[in-house]
Amino acid sequence: MADILSQNEVDALLSAIDTDGVESTEDNTLQDPSLSAESEITDADISKYDFRRPDIVSKDQLRTLQMLHKTFCRYLTTNLSTYLRTIVEVNLVAVDQLTYGEFNMSLSNPTSINVFSMKPLEGRNVLEINPVLIHSIIDRLLGGLGEPPSVIKPLTDIEQSIISKIINIVLEGLKESWKNIIGFSFVVEDTETNPQFVQIVAPGETVILISCEMKVGNISGIMSLCFPFLYIEPIMTSLSASHWISSTQKEPTEEMRKSITDNLKDSSLGIKVDLGSTIIKIKHLLSLRRGDVIVLDQKANNNLDVFLKGSKRFLAKPGVHGKKKSIQIVSIIESKKEE
Repeated sequence: MADILSQNEVDALLSAIDTDGVESTEDNTLQDPSLSAESEITDADISKYDFRRPDIVSKDQLRTLQMLHKTFCRYLTTNLSTYLRTIVEVNLVAVDQLTYGEFNMSLSNPTSINVFSMKPLEGRNVLEINPVLIHSIIDRLLGGLGEPPSVIKPLTDIEQSIISKIINIVLEGLKESWKNIIGFSFVVEDTETNPQFVQIVAPGETVILISCEMKVGNISGIMSLCFPFLYIEPIMTSLSASHWISSTQKEPTEEMRKSITDNLKDSSLGIKVDLGSTIIKIKHLLSLRRGDVIVLDQKANNNLDVFLKGSKRFLAKPGVHGKKKSIQIVSIIESKKEE
């Protein structure tokens, strides 16, 4: 049968409620005997954990995603600059993991949302571009200065068609940057302007958010890529630093060597021929006229030095080929290999 508290013990409990603490009685009746000084828990032993936002992506995988999307940003910087015929800068801002509900609530309304798939994986992902940036790009493509409108409105069908080429370039950049992990096929399945109408997963599902800053002219904005963890979980084991390094450092094949050699063969390279030199006085230099002859220190039958990028590589004879002055290579000068 449980012990019945005495009047003194009841008064002590009521006093503890008023003072936010429990005072021990002389006979230690109210003190838990299992507690001791050694078993006290300090703040240093406690680590915070948010059950609504569990960290299910390791730091190693996040670093791989950062390297992967830095390549993606470099691709966009080059190709968008060419397409828009202006300076475009794309930089990676952050790689985060959060819930889809938090991502969806952070989007402005209206905005430019493109829902795309990445076969062979199941599910859908989101590409969102800041509406100010989108309207600036459309204005530039239509011949304007790239100034966004004072009031942001949802994109019309014509504007969606104009911006579709930009979206294709972005998805092509994703394909190039992800190809060392797996060969994905990125296809736009739907477009939307209101984020509340885009529910690709439950609000509590964890997503990986890639945030990139895009600057076109004087206008800048954020471009966001949202990958639900539920859909990319099958390839997460490939997102490790060791796998990334091994996949990017492949041995060159014979086909690659041949391709590089063929490209080099079509490259232009300037050469310089030293016909000779002489020393003349300033007054003679000032009095030179068309048709005057300057005697050099080389004879007509002497070999001439031929330079390649400042290094003497050939000896040649001067001559004429058709109606053009030319040289004939007579010997090759072997250069010492640099250490």
